[in-house]
Amino acid sequence: MGQIESLERKISLGDDLRQLINDDRFFDITLKCSDKTNLSACKAILATRSKVFNSLIGSGSNNELSFSNINSDAMKVVIEYLYTSDVEEQSLTINNIVEVYYASIHFKLTSLQKLIIDRTKKFLKGGPNISKNLLSQLVKKCTSRVDNEMSQMLIVWVSKNKLGSYENDENDPLSLEGLKYLLMKTFDDTKTPFATSEFDIWNYTLKKVISIATNNRKTDLSKCNTDEKKEVKIHLTPFTYYIDLNRMDVDEIMKYIEPVNIYSIEKLKDIYCNKARDKESANIRGVPAFKWNNNSTQLIVSNYGSTVEMMKPNNTKQKPVHKSILGDMMFKNLGKYEWNIVIEKLGGIIYIGICGDESLSTTELNYHGWVLGSDGYVYRKKDGKCYDAKMKEGDNVTIHLNISTVHKRRKCECSFSINGSKKPVVSARGWDDIPCQVYPIVSLSCGSKLRIEPVSSV
Repeated sequence: MGQIESLERKISLGDDLRQLINDDRFFDITLKCSDKTNLSACKAILATRSKVFNSLIGSGSNNELSFSNINSDAMKVVIEYLYTSDVEEQSLTINNIVEVYYASIHFKLTSLQKLIIDRTKKFLKGGPNISKNLLSQLVKKCTSRVDNEMSQMLIVWVSKNKLGSYENDENDPLSLEGLKYLLMKTFDDTKTPFATSEFDIWNYTLKKVISIATNNRKTDLSKCNTDEKKEVKIHLTPFTYYIDLNRMDVDEIMKYIEPVNIYSIEKLKDIYCNKARDKESANIRGVPAFKWNNNSTQLIVSNYGSTVEMMKPNNTKQKPVHKSILGDMMFKNLGKYEWNIVIEKLGGIIYIGICGDESLSTTELNYHGWVLGSDGYVYRKKDGKCYDAKMKEGDNVTIHLNISTVHKRRKCECSFSINGSKKPVVSARGWDDIPCQVYPIVSLSCGSKLRIEPVSSV
């Protein structure tokens, strides 16, 4: 008797109700789905668990309901959730999770929406193509007017990974509508981390449009015939409203934008006038989101490019060395740029800052560029000056870069914050000649580990 009672206590109400999902003895309503598949369920459970179903079922005389925008895969998950208050892992996949999310909104199941968001976050860890895929699905399902927790999350995930060049890559899952939605939502956004410069956005969009207009046969506009060029223009025109020419260089516009003949002469004149008056925007929309560009076998880059580590040598007698690594993003237009470096491990003195176009192969010094050392000194070449900003393990270091115009000449200034405490602009020797095209850089000692973290995120 005691064993029976113990067994009964282990079986939850949800487990019992799950047995009823496929028990046709209790089916008294048919749900006709958008994919022409019919599902059966129990009226009492649906009506009790969902106000929307309760309203649709009414007095109990309605034994059949039709749904033109909800397919059977999504409806099965909704039924599972209404019966059990849970959804098994295998029930939600990359291929149906957007459909299920749409259905959860339709039936106003807020707890199911939260569950779906949590499961989606796990899927997104599988790589950048997953976020592109899901965003494309969401825009197709909900149209470009969609604005919910799922869309906001996917925008952040797609934005923080480089769109890259579109070289006839049929595996790139971001649709044109998904791309347009992304650019529309981030056009004036100053808070979302973004990894792709505006000029690279243009290149990606153009090549993607050409590939689609030519059925994946071409990515170069010069190789298109007259009819294909017309088709390209039709697809490309809507994107001109969401690509900001003010974020590009004059040379980029003249060499690569003008020849496409997609912008009016008046529009281009306005852009050139703005450039002449130094009225331009940063070359990155939103908050800079870069990754480490590793060319050294002594450094380990992980966490999708955001973390870099220099392991301790196996030979304890080996002379300690430093290795420098650049971020894959250049800052060059007028504007203010900020990014964080989190010190996860500190094995010795490290250096954090910016670097111009110089070779990292030189090993005369332990650092390159214009940097702040964890010893609290700022360095440029062989010159060092106390900056009163020592770093320790666990600290969050913010780099503040300001490219401005002073007396009709461009000037680049840099300052640092440690755990939110901002220090003044560095005025040490050599820091007044920072070029206006720089990359993020860090120089690590053995046993050190650093992680990029955007200053602001959604």
